[in-house]
Amino acid sequence: MRKKWVFTLSIVLLGVVMRATFTTIPVVIDNVAHSFGLPVSQLGILTTLPLLTFAIFSPTTSYMTRRFGIEKTFLGALLLVLLGSLLRVASASMLFIGTILVGIGIAYINVLLPATLVKFTPNKIGTYTSLYSTTMTLMTAIFQIIAVPVTKTFSWQMLVVFLSVIVLLVVITWILHMYVNVDSSAKKRTQQSENKANQVHPWRNKYAWAMLVMAGIQSAVFYTSIAWVPTVAQHTGLTATQAGWVIGVMSLIGIPASMWVPSFLERANYKQRVHFMTGATSLWLIAIIMMYNTQAGLIWWLIVTSFIGLGGTAVFVYMVTSYAIRTRNPLESSALSGMAQTGGYLIAAGAPWAYGVLFAQLDSWFLQTTVMAIAIVIFICLMWFVERDETIFE
Repeated sequence: MRKKWVFTLSIVLLGVVMRATFTTIPVVIDNVAHSFGLPVSQLGILTTLPLLTFAIFSPTTSYMTRRFGIEKTFLGALLLVLLGSLLRVASASMLFIGTILVGIGIAYINVLLPATLVKFTPNKIGTYTSLYSTTMTLMTAIFQIIAVPVTKTFSWQMLVVFLSVIVLLVVITWILHMYVNVDSSAKKRTQQSENKANQVHPWRNKYAWAMLVMAGIQSAVFYTSIAWVPTVAQHTGLTATQAGWVIGVMSLIGIPASMWVPSFLERANYKQRVHFMTGATSLWLIAIIMMYNTQAGLIWWLIVTSFIGLGGTAVFVYMVTSYAIRTRNPLESSALSGMAQTGGYLIAAGAPWAYGVLFAQLDSWFLQTTVMAIAIVIFICLMWFVERDETIFE
C-alpha cells in the first residue's frame, strides 16, 4: 500500500465505533426514555434490534461485494452508520429507525472487515485484528464509563453526536484510503477473487455450518453474560455499584487477550490453535460454573468476570480471525463470515431474553446457566472438528 498509515488509521477508528455505537445508548436508557416521554420498557428492544439486523443483513454482504466491490460496499456501510447515528437524536420514531440503520451498517462491517484484512494486509492479519479488536474492547468500556457523566453535563444527544463525529472521521479516512491505496491492479485481483468466490457455497459446507453454530454460541453466551451477570451478582448480595465494577472488569480484562491472541493464531498451526483455544474456552466454562454459587461475594465475582473477560474475548477474536486465516481470498472470507454471523446473531438475539424469562419464572439462574455451560462444551467439540491443515473450503 502506498499510504499504509491511512489504512491503519481507518482500522483504529473502526474499532472505536464498531461496538460503542450501539452499546453506549443502553447505559443512559433512562435519560433517553425521559427525553421522549416513553416508558423505559419500550426501549428495551434497542439492545435486541442491532443483533436482529446483524442476522438479517449479514447474508446480503456477499451479493453487495460482488456487485459493488469491497471498498464501495464498506463505504456504503459506514454512511449508513453515520446517518443512523444522527437520526437517533431527532425523535422517538427516528431513534428506532436510526438504530436499525446503525445495525445494518455494522452488520456489513463485521462481515467485510476480515475480508478487507485478507485483501490489504494478508501477511499481517493477526496484527490488524489485534489492532481493531483491542480498540473496540477498550473504547466500548470507555464509552460505557463516560456515558453517564457526559449525559449529566450535556445531554445524551450530545453523547450520540460525539459518537457520530467519530463515524464521520472513519468515513473520511476510508475515502482517502480508497483514493490513495486502491489501484487498477487491486481491482483486477478483486475480480479474480470474485470469480473464485462465485464457486463457493458455504451453506453446503459442513465446516462452515460448524462455524455458524460456534459463532452462535460465542455471541449468545457473551451477550447473555453482559446482560445478566450484574443482576445475578446482585442476587448473591452485591450492591449495584459493586455489580458495575464486576461488569467493568469483564470489559477491561479482555484487552490483553485481544492484543495478543490474533497474532498467535495467525502464526500457530492448527494443533497449536486448537490446544490453546481449548484452554481459553475452558476458562470461560469455569467462570460459568462458578456462577452457581448463590453466596458469592465481590472477590468471587471479580474472578468470575475476569475469567469471562479473558476466555470470552479470546473466543471472540478466535472467531473473527478464523474468518480471515481459514479462507483463501477476500470474497471467500466474506462468504464464510456472512454465513456464520447470520446464524450466530439469530441465536444470540434470543438468548438474553430467554435467560431473563426463565429468571423471572423460576427465580433462579441454575437451569439457564447450565445451558450456557453445555453450549460452551459443544463449542469446544466443534472447534476440534473444524480445525485442520486445510482451509474451510478445501
